[in-house]
Formats: sequence, structure tokens, C-alpha cells
Amino acid sequence: MHLKNGAKIAIIGGGPAGSFFAHFALLYAKQLGIKISVTIFEKRNFAKKGAKGCNMSAGVLSEALINKLSEQNIRLPSACIQQEIDGYFLQLPEYGIPLHYPYPPHKTNIVTVFRGSGPKFANYDIGKSFDHFLLEHAQDLGADIILHPVTTIQIPKDPKDLIKLTYGEEALKAEHAADLVVGAFGVNSDTLYELNKLGFGYVPPKTVQSCIMDIYPTRTVNNALYGKNIYVFSVGSKFIKFAAFIPKGDFLTICLVGKRDMDKAQLHTFLNHPKIQKMLPKDWDDPKKRCVCFPRIPLNHARHPYTNRLVIIGDAGISRTYKNGIDSAFTTAQLATKTAFERGVSEKDFEEGYFKPAKMLLGRDNVYGGIILMANDIISRQKHVVSNHIKYMSEHPDSWSTRQMNEVLWNTVTGNATYKDIFFKSLHPRLLLNLLPATLFSLIRKND
Repeated sequence: MHLKNGAKIAIIGGGPAGSFFAHFALLYAKQLGIKISVTIFEKRNFAKKGAKGCNMSAGVLSEALINKLSEQNIRLPSACIQQEIDGYFLQLPEYGIPLHYPYPPHKTNIVTVFRGSGPKFANYDIGKSFDHFLLEHAQDLGADIILHPVTTIQIPKDPKDLIKLTYGEEALKAEHAADLVVGAFGVNSDTLYELNKLGFGYVPPKTVQSCIMDIYPTRTVNNALYGKNIYVFSVGSKFIKFAAFIPKGDFLTICLVGKRDMDKAQLHTFLNHPKIQKMLPKDWDDPKKRCVCFPRIPLNHARHPYTNRLVIIGDAGISRTYKNGIDSAFTTAQLATKTAFERGVSEKDFEEGYFKPAKMLLGRDNVYGGIILMANDIISRQKHVVSNHIKYMSEHPDSWSTRQMNEVLWNTVTGNATYKDIFFKSLHPRLLLNLLPATLFSLIRKND
């Protein structure tokens, strides 16, 4: 079962995973000298503001992803960039410390974007949506874009037969047959539950409901409060695992990930924390200048996200836990495309060429990520220990230990290194030995 001249590929979902697959597929076909058709089905219009165009994401593009895009000659236009980021700031209950790019003299390359054309209250053109840019890129390469949802998927009993899709609204429904169907719909789509019912073994990832809120402080206020830094908070909350303030020009995105599903009550509890109140801009709670959503994010990878002529990529398949969803979309799209063109589109092909390598790259690393996040939950409750370690970094800015801790913390918040690398760097014997006096002092002080 191979993709031949005239093959039809249908991609369900026009976010990054779908656009990346279209990019790789059309380049592969060109290299092989065959003609294929690629059709992307997407129910949202990423050129629109608010929920109709938003793909519900924090909107931070890592340096690693930007480098990968550049290697593929995908040049991010300045119209997509809301703000360039110079660094991060880690805020604790007692102390805060800036985190610097750990590999001088090279400068960091992190930017913030909107996944749609901005919040619903934005009354002017904020620039180009990142997802819209990628979709246009796929279209420029030859992909067809259909802005209608796929409603049904029919997988034939005979693997030699094509998969049939139904798409469109009630009165305008149409069918589309494909040699290969790519599920790039994400964990917030109903499609993954429909696939779960088809009986080929697919089980969606477990998820948790996060929270994203956009507000309008203006660029002047953002620059005064945050500069070109993303603020990451660890304020001892019992229910918050990760919290960040992400400046985007005139706008500020507040991103929260909880230990269980976030809701409005938890959002308000976080925002009313004394430390957070000091960091919020004036009039942040103006309902006319606020946009809130509660998207789901994956906690693990799916089971069996493939069958004959069908493969599921992105976070509905396998993704890095809590970090770099777009980067994971790139990786899984690349692996799945390589498999389809070099091996074939059978269930066995996708198991061997796509999913096993993806689990090696992302799944195993997520095990280390789980250990790091669990350890962080335990350590963050020891406020005296954490505060003394941060105080040590402030008082010894040029020491080897501070540089090592900065690198660990930087890579943890940016996702710029694997969880495995972060895990072993944080357990470096020299680092643990150098921090031992500060650790013991804080424990003694706590017991006094």
C-alpha cells in the first residue's frame, strides 16, 4: 500500500500539524516526481478574531521551532510576530529572578504570536495569524483548503479501498475519497471521539482543561511591567502547576495549567493572589477588554493512532507533555509523512515508521518530564528551600552553580532541551554539593 501518482491525501485539521504534513507531503511528491492532491479540511477561519479564528494556545514559538521552520524555508513574516522575547522571569512568593539565555554569545530567538487574528475585543488589525500563515504556505505549495468540518469518516473493510469522508453543513454535505487520511484535529476536537468509535483501537490521550486569558494593557503598560520577558510564576498555589504572563505587543496572554481541570473560580483565585495582583496591569478585569477560554491539553499519548490509510498526528496522537505543542506537531508530521512516502500507508507501516519512533523521541522523554514535574510540585512546597536557592543565584550571579541552575530553569520553562537532559543536569553532583549548605540552612531555619 503505497502512495502513487495521482494519490489523494485528506488532512482533517488546518492547524500547524495539518499544514506541516501538507508541506512535507508536497515536497516529497515533488522529489519523487509524482503528482498528488492534498486537501485540508478546517472548520475555523484563522483570519478571523475571537473564537471563530482562535486555535486556543499560549502562542510562544521556541527557538528550536523557529530554526526548524527556517531549515524548511518557512520564513515567519514580521506581521505574525507580536513581540520578540529576550528572557524569562521566575517569580516566587518571596523572590524573583531573571533567567538568561544560557548559551552566549548567541542571542535567543523566541517570539509570541496569535493563533487566530487576535482577541474578540481587538478593534484594529493586529497582524497575521500564525496558523493562517502556515495554512497559506501549504496552499502556496499546492494544497486545497476547504473551510468546512468533516462530519463522518468511513473506513472500508478492504484496505485496498479508499477512505470516504463526509464534510460540510447539513444542506451542503459532500463526500471526499482519499488514499490517505491524516488526523491533525487536536484534542479539542470532537473528531477524536468519533475515531474512537470506529473500532480500530484508537484511544485519545488523557487531557486536562487549562485556561488562557487575553487582556489589553497596551504596549506601553506591557513594556513598563514586563519588558520583553515572559513571567513564570511559582507562588505556592495548591492547584496551579504552571502559570505565565506572556506579553504580545498591546496585549497580554495569561496562561494557566492546573493539577486538575481549570475553571473560572480557580482563575479568579489565582488572579486575586497578592503577588499576582501586584503584577497585573490596571483595569485588567474590564470585561470589554478580556477574552477567556479553557482549552484541553494532553497529559499522555494516544493508543494506536493509526490504521490502514489513516494516521493521527499532533497532540491527538503524541506530543510533549505541557511543552512545545507546535514543535511536536512538526516532528510527528515529519515522521508520518516520511513513513507514508518511504514505507507505505498500511497499519504496520505507521506502527513501525511513525509511532514507534515518535514514542522514542517524545514518549520516553515524557517519562522524565513526569518525574521533573512531580519533583517540582514537591520542592515548590518547600518555600524556604526554593527561596534560599534563588537567593543564592542572586548573590552569586557568576558562579558555576548559578549558571547551571539558570540553564536548567531556562530549558524547563522554554522547553528548549529534552526533559532527559534537564533531569540529569539538575542532578549534577557538583551542583547538589554546592547547594547543600543553602539547602541545610533553609531546612534548619524552617524547623526553628
